[in-house]
Amino acid sequence: MRHTAFLAAAAATLLGACASGGPAPTEAPPDNPFRYDVPSPPAATYLMADTMTMIITMPDGEMDMATSSATTMALTFAADSAGVRVTGTVSDHSQTMSSTMMGNIEMDGDGVSGHLEFVIDPLGRVEMISTPEVPGDGIMPATPISFNAQELLPRFPGRPLEPGDTWADTVIESADLSGLDIPVPVAVSGETTTVYTYTLVGDTLVDGRPLRKIAVNSVVTGQPSIEEGGGQVPADMTSTTEGYILWDAERGLVAAADLVRTMDGSMSTMGMSMSITGAGPSKLRLVN
Repeated sequence: MRHTAFLAAAAATLLGACASGGPAPTEAPPDNPFRYDVPSPPAATYLMADTMTMIITMPDGEMDMATSSATTMALTFAADSAGVRVTGTVSDHSQTMSSTMMGNIEMDGDGVSGHLEFVIDPLGRVEMISTPEVPGDGIMPATPISFNAQELLPRFPGRPLEPGDTWADTVIESADLSGLDIPVPVAVSGETTTVYTYTLVGDTLVDGRPLRKIAVNSVVTGQPSIEEGGGQVPADMTSTTEGYILWDAERGLVAAADLVRTMDGSMSTMGMSMSITGAGPSKLRLVN
């Protein structure tokens, strides 16, 4: 059952750990407050918290699984020919996985390897370059630290916006989560299509600071290619996200994000079919 749970988690991770995507850079008017540039100061620290509870339904019963993580990420910003290059270092990280069938597994951030790096153009199109990773321990496989830039950083339309304005964008991304061992070798790859819809709600005050509230809704669809011990595992996954993002126009940074993600999918492995449903909040806070 532990093997099945990790396999389901790997497929779900594909929907939130895409490796690349986004069209070529597009110019945005310099006086447009809805654009990305190097902020002043060119550094920021974020707290991230993510929780997902999944129910895996199999012919012989159900298995529940809950995963959660908390991360402190320090970002630095620099000008790049395509927009802004962002580099992130993890200063603190913890994660847990628990299930009535698996018990509790806890991991701290000791040994986190690599850095977060991506390039974002003025309108928010992202090219991911690298993601830090938490090493495995023989029980829990090595996993990338969740920082879904496409989800947490809104795309902008490159025109003036007024409260009530709505705009949409579609992003096609690819991912590769090869190298998992749970306990047989597992590789997860594939392509996802995400349709984002944004609405500028209006201004709001947080600690006396004016921020722009943007409602966001997204639908992610994908058919992961999962190879388990040399054999293919058919899978079909859909994820939706609803919530809001607070944009600090003065600094040109996301100040906060409160999102709720739901997931629905199916998979066939070891001669049996199973369905996967899940839901959980994702939060981001700018702390300095």
